[in-house]
Order: sequence, then structure tokens, then C-alpha cells
Amino acid sequence: MGIFSKRRRKSSFSSTSSLLRWFGPGATTLGLLYALYMMLTGGLSFSSLDGLLGPDPETAFRGETISLGDRTERPPDRIRIATFNIEHFADKKSSIRTNEDGVDVLGTIAKIVSTFDVVAIQELQGADGIALQRLVGLLNESGGNFAATMSDPIGEAYLESYAFVWDRSRINLVPGSAYVVQDPGKRMYREPMVATFETVVPKESPQRPFRFTMINVHTKPDRVDPADQESEINVLADVFQRVREYEFQQYSEDDFILLGDLNVSEKNLGQLKLIPGVLSLAADIQTNINRTKTNDHILIDSSVTAEYSGRLGVIDLKADLGLTEKQANAISDHIPLWAEFNLYEQPPATRATATASGPGTRLIQ
Repeated sequence: MGIFSKRRRKSSFSSTSSLLRWFGPGATTLGLLYALYMMLTGGLSFSSLDGLLGPDPETAFRGETISLGDRTERPPDRIRIATFNIEHFADKKSSIRTNEDGVDVLGTIAKIVSTFDVVAIQELQGADGIALQRLVGLLNESGGNFAATMSDPIGEAYLESYAFVWDRSRINLVPGSAYVVQDPGKRMYREPMVATFETVVPKESPQRPFRFTMINVHTKPDRVDPADQESEINVLADVFQRVREYEFQQYSEDDFILLGDLNVSEKNLGQLKLIPGVLSLAADIQTNINRTKTNDHILIDSSVTAEYSGRLGVIDLKADLGLTEKQANAISDHIPLWAEFNLYEQPPATRATATASGPGTRLIQ
């Protein structure tokens, strides 16, 4: 097993077996029973969980699916968290205000981002971050109050950065919380980026703001075979669990959202699906331009994160924005996927309830 550690501090995750993924701040009875099973049998068999998990919890938990084309005003008591792979988002794309097809490329991207409170962005290119600077600049010139943080370029021959963009009137980045996961064993082509945020609530409110940690991911398409124990989609199960173990131990954080372009359908999430309570809110929503493939996901531990409101959706660049296929592809080959969460901290959901119903980063302002 490789060792995932944080670049933010010298502290590192200790190397452990895959048993680690069964425990966390929301450890369930199921996880404990499975641990006991492992100790008795001396082995780890993921297929043995099939009989223990029972009915697919996503059938009841997924909630209402809508399009932002129907409702663009953000509700005051909820926030919208989104993931958006902006294909090849670099100097060239960010410099286009009106292309030959009459599309204001950067303006359209800004319009989309302004609809959300926090957006995890993938495929940001260029070490200078010029595309992100232009995006934030346009958002703020248009009356917004946005900021962003980006990672250093990550990868091997093909480099990309991750970024988070957020509306400062609604969300705060927890200072010093952004980092890129270290992967000395090179088990992932692009190590995920992590950051913790907190909602902005009225000063007189007796309720605590919703605080959550986001794990921004872009897998390599040819490394996501769920049948391969060491594929990136299965390594992400360790990433999710190790990040939340560290954050919980250090900061008592218990709400984690893994999101991004995973390049797999819901049924191929591999060992991520075997973590008790963890599920893809989007399930099989298709997130490419032609709405034929599911690549993007927002995952939570439903046994812990009760703040999920049950509302999620996409911005369909053609149906919602009226773009032709060619015009839409000038923006990206992906469409944004989003989910709503409560503005305030909620008591952790029980398993029964859920199934029944830094260094390496830069701040841009």
C-alpha cells in the first residue's frame, strides 16, 4: 500500500491495510461487523459485503433531480456545491469572449460558476493560473465576490491543476486547509486536492455553520477498471478514508464530499461503493455534452452528512443555455453537476435514516 500524506504539514498518514477504509468519523455497525468478520477469517473479501449491504440505498436517498434551467436563484438556507470539468481551461479558452460561433466562452463559464456557492474545477492548465485569474476577475467585475485557490500542475507528461472557486458572501475557505494529497507510490496519475470550507451564517444565528471538506478528483480514463485492485477508482477508497481520518483526528471534521471527473459510471465505482454509507448522489445522471455517459460524481457518507437536502442536478449546456452542440463543446465536453446542502450543521444521520429516506496551492482573489 502506498502512503498518502499531506503537503501542508510534516504529519503523514501511516501505511495501513485496506481495513482502514471501513472506519471513520461515521463508523457504522456494518463496518464493525465486517472488521470482526475479517479478524475471524483472516482475509479481506469485498464481495462478501454484497449480502450485508442490503437494498441499494441510492434508490431512496438520491432525492429530487432538477435542472438549474428551472431555478437559478440560490436559496438563502442552502448552498449549492458543484463539480465542473472545464476541458482544457487555459490561456486560449479563457481569452475568448466571443468565438466564431457567437459564443462568449469565458462569459458563459462565469455565468455557470456564478450559479453555485463552491465549485470544484478540473482540467485547469497553465502554471500561471491565468485562466482562473480571468474567471475570478470577470465574476467580480460583474458584481460578484468570488475567490479561488488552485494546486500546482499535477501529472506526468500531461499536467493539470485542480481549483476551487467560491462565493465569499456565502462561503469561507478555512485558512491553511487547501493541500494536495501526496502519493509517493505513484498510485494515481493526478493526486487529489483537498480543501475545507464553512458557510457564512448570520451573526445572530444560534446554529453552527456547515463545515465540510471537499476532495477534488480527476482520474485517468485508462486507470479506472474497478476489477483491478490497484486501479485509481479503488485507490480513491483509501484516499477518501485516509483524508477523513486525518481531518477528523486533527480538526474533528466529519463531513466529506469527494467529487470530480471519475471517468466511471455509478456501477463501476469499485471499492468506493463498499465503504458503508458512501454513495454517489448523482448515481447514473449523464454528464457529458450529449448526455450519453456518466463521468462526474458527488459522493458523501450518507450515514454522517445529513446536510444533503435531497436536491441535485446539472446545467445542460444545450437544453438550459440554448447552445448548439458545437457551441457547447467550445465550453467543455462535460456539464456541471451540483447538489444542495443545508446552510447549518445537522446532527449526523443514522444508517437506518439514510437508507430509508498549504503548500502547493495559491489563493486568487
